[in-house]
Amino acid sequence: MDQPLLERVAGWPRTHPFGVDVVLACLVALVTVPVPGISGFNDSNPATGLLGLALCAPLAWRRRHPVPAAAVVALVCLVQLVVLPAELLLADVAAPMMVYALTVHGPRWAGRAGLGAGLLGALLAGATFFDAPTLTFAVTTTTLLGVLVVVAWALGLLRRRRVDNAQTRGPTAADEPLLERAAAWLRQHPFGVDAVLAGAAVLFLLTASSGISYSGSTFVAVLLSLALLVPLAWRRRRPVRAAAVVVGVSLLELVLVPDYFLPANIAAPVMIYALAAYAPRWAGRAGLVAGLVGAALASAVYFGWGSWVNFLFAAGMISVLVVACWALGDLRRARLQQVAGLEERARLLELEREQEMRLAASTERARIAREMHDVVAHSLSVVIAQADGGRYAGQVDPAAATGALEAISATGRQALTDMRKLLGVLREGDGQEFAPQPDVAAIDQLVADVRASGLAVELVVEGTPRPLPAGAQLAAYRIVQESLTNVLKHAGPAGRAWVRLHWRPDALELAVLDDGRGASAAIVESDGQGQGLLGMRERAALHGGLLTAGPRTGGGFGVHASLPYGPSR
Repeated sequence: MDQPLLERVAGWPRTHPFGVDVVLACLVALVTVPVPGISGFNDSNPATGLLGLALCAPLAWRRRHPVPAAAVVALVCLVQLVVLPAELLLADVAAPMMVYALTVHGPRWAGRAGLGAGLLGALLAGATFFDAPTLTFAVTTTTLLGVLVVVAWALGLLRRRRVDNAQTRGPTAADEPLLERAAAWLRQHPFGVDAVLAGAAVLFLLTASSGISYSGSTFVAVLLSLALLVPLAWRRRRPVRAAAVVVGVSLLELVLVPDYFLPANIAAPVMIYALAAYAPRWAGRAGLVAGLVGAALASAVYFGWGSWVNFLFAAGMISVLVVACWALGDLRRARLQQVAGLEERARLLELEREQEMRLAASTERARIAREMHDVVAHSLSVVIAQADGGRYAGQVDPAAATGALEAISATGRQALTDMRKLLGVLREGDGQEFAPQPDVAAIDQLVADVRASGLAVELVVEGTPRPLPAGAQLAAYRIVQESLTNVLKHAGPAGRAWVRLHWRPDALELAVLDDGRGASAAIVESDGQGQGLLGMRERAALHGGLLTAGPRTGGGFGVHASLPYGPSR
């Protein structure tokens, strides 16, 4: 039920990018900038808050004016290195955000310049930590900051490629195949990505705490931080179990170390997002409720109940973060479901296409089988009739035997030609031209060939010929051919047949009659594979016509067909 609302919320950022950036800048400032007067924040140095605000404010113009905004952030970072050496602010997250914005929304040279400036800033920031208790801390800090800058730049390139493809569908930059492979690897190995991110967070935590003189509560705080970060590796594979671990550790944190606000608590909103995106819906809603309850408990523990202003401000700020993470996760779920639906639809369409291809192939095989039956059965019937007649005639009239052999030869050659044309459609298309299929006009020659085989056939044409579709003309020819073949098979050469073509105003009527021994319909239809009468009926029905067949009163057999002049179905 809430999907339409979420869709409208998702559509608003696309139509109001500047408003989104302003809201984002405010949220980053609320989360990262120390607020004087609220206990729990280190506000002993006012420069911390001022620099944090100066870093967050340009984020509001990261898309509208990315280059000037990035210049302001770079200048503030330089001031920070001078005023607050060897100190990192949470608001420093604005730097990689601006590298991303420059890469996506700025000129290409600005994206490359942002990458270089970010890496230089990472080196300068790491250099200020060289007087730290261990050199490892300085090296690790420099490395992690550099990796963060490179990741932001790479994500920006991927986003820019998608935007460019959507607008122009043109070629991409030369380095994009590598980024495409990297993006594909990230999509195919979600657990590996989550494990690497969780491991990097744990490494940073261990390095940052390497020079600390541990007391009891400090050691517990480090262990709890590790317990909060490690489950992030399973946020997509086992989101419910990982979230349960994070909830349990968070409750222990409130009880065991109420004086510490652990940076590792970022695992809680991350798990809320994971529950909303990858877990069942009930788990996503439960994560939202647990996050809101946790926001109230954390605000009460860290900021106390003495000042309602402090409590409400902290609870509201954390609740906004919780709701935002849940909403983003729910949108991610909707996106994944949409993609899955499209993939399933594509699979079904492909399956349907394959079924249609198999059906078309089956139909074509049936058509070819009918054509082969018509050609072979007719030709063999003529050959058999001529051979039998020639055998008997040869005893009294050698010339008649020679004529029968010539008819057999001509019929065989014609059958061979027809078979070559028919089987030619089975070959790969090579541009070869084949002779046209027989039509109504060829019935004259067909009757003459059958008459030459010894069967007395009379052709009667009534009415004025009218235009008939090519498929219907072929059907008419095959119906007459099959009917005469049946006369030869069942009535014998001594029989007599009549072929009547009646051109009516609306349809062509065919009739093939014989006065032979009266073969029944069962005999006609039982020709091995049932291709005879069944094939004729299918041909007529295919072109909107009708065919009836049956024994005639007094002997013989009759086939009647009607083929309309309209287009075939």
